Amino acid sequence: MNVLFRADASSHIGVGHLARCLTLALELRRRGVQASFACRELPGFDPAMVQAQGFALIRLPIDGDDLAALDGQRFDWLVVDHYQLDAHWEKRARAIAERIAVIDDLADRPHDADLLLDQNLTASRELYQPLLPSTCQRLLGPRHALLGTAFQGNARPASARVRRVLVSFGGFDVAGMALMALQALSAWPELEVTLLAGHGHPRWAELQSKVAAHPGWRLLGYSAQMAELMGEADLFIGAGGGTTWERAALGLPSLCVAVAANQVGNAEALARAGGHLYLGLARDLTQDALRGAIALLIANAPLRQSLAERARQLVDGRGAQRMATALLGPLLSLRAATADDAQRLFDGRNAEAVRLASHDTRPLDWPLHLAWLYGTLADKRRALFIAEVGGQAIGMLRYDRHPSEPGRAEVSLYLFEAWLGQGWGRWLLRAGEAWLIRHWPDVIRVDATVLPHNKASLQLFRLAGFSQQACEFTQALEHRDDQDRS
Repeated sequence: MNVLFRADASSHIGVGHLARCLTLALELRRRGVQASFACRELPGFDPAMVQAQGFALIRLPIDGDDLAALDGQRFDWLVVDHYQLDAHWEKRARAIAERIAVIDDLADRPHDADLLLDQNLTASRELYQPLLPSTCQRLLGPRHALLGTAFQGNARPASARVRRVLVSFGGFDVAGMALMALQALSAWPELEVTLLAGHGHPRWAELQSKVAAHPGWRLLGYSAQMAELMGEADLFIGAGGGTTWERAALGLPSLCVAVAANQVGNAEALARAGGHLYLGLARDLTQDALRGAIALLIANAPLRQSLAERARQLVDGRGAQRMATALLGPLLSLRAATADDAQRLFDGRNAEAVRLASHDTRPLDWPLHLAWLYGTLADKRRALFIAEVGGQAIGMLRYDRHPSEPGRAEVSLYLFEAWLGQGWGRWLLRAGEAWLIRHWPDVIRVDATVLPHNKASLQLFRLAGFSQQACEFTQALEHRDDQDRS
């Protein structure tokens, strides 16, 4: 599969759009997808951001029709992350792309898209309803935040004491907040402070002088090790852009300042959810107010712990994987399972996460598993499949015809361990539904049984259009020799 990203970076708009597209492109490349970028050569744009990662870069002129520069090329997906592009441009872009995905967080213009991602808390289906085609798939909320693999599963409890502070206001510090933050932090000379000042900061000399006066402080222009820096810090001070979800995933207590109007809504929503302390727009913030907020968090360990825990509840760091799945999902295919899949099915069903979500949580027995598999393959009332994408096995899907009602069938599925939590379940069900229509057209009802504690599966079947019925109760009676059986 061939994917083109259309995003820009500059000293005016920052690097956030391009950075999150690079995160997604890296995830796609891990799955065998070829990705390239088309970017305008705006002031402050560093082509090395793209090329150093090994991606092809199509340089677009600052002025003119960027689609004309792409004429004659064809892509499976075009991913657009750009506030200046809308449905009019996207309709024209279908000349070069089979499908179009949009990354947005403004909801202020119509899109002609097959897939939309808005990772903000403020995103909702109602907000985008008048702006998208009815067929457009929507990935909404911070569960879909585009984060690198370094931000998955590395959260730690908030420290009892603040020793290290990380400061970052984006790739270009467009609001000039870095110096104010250092001046406010001067009240705590014992702290170790790391400032990520961004690309070509206009007040670099002042920042350098300020840092030099404190032995425990350091100044960086850029770091590819943001996850490591956040992991070392006890407190974060910064903007309300993409790093919002990075620090949330790592459970890093944060002071947030909006450096642009489009950050306000999400920053306010996360503050209402208890995920960070929000101080408003940079233009309205005073140094005294910033210093007071820092003092509050330094002195209040329970508050820092609460902020970290609430933020972590919203973000698990797998958003890029879910977006990649949404792009690759249409390529998923089903093949009939064979006896050669015995080990794969055995290992998949025995994976702890799958086993504990099953009716029988005991580990499988190999001889019994083989007997079940051979029996299933010989049973004409059963259809057993392996779901694959690009030759990689994703999961198992099975249909069992009802013994007395031919028009009914029960569906069962599980994902192999490496693919859990990435949104593949719905694609298995879609592929299965298409198979049923073609091969078992007499089936008019599909049932699924899900344990009450299996929240992921409950959500999956709801989203897939299944209707949930009333609860069923079963009692297992134990008959003992000393029991009265009369």
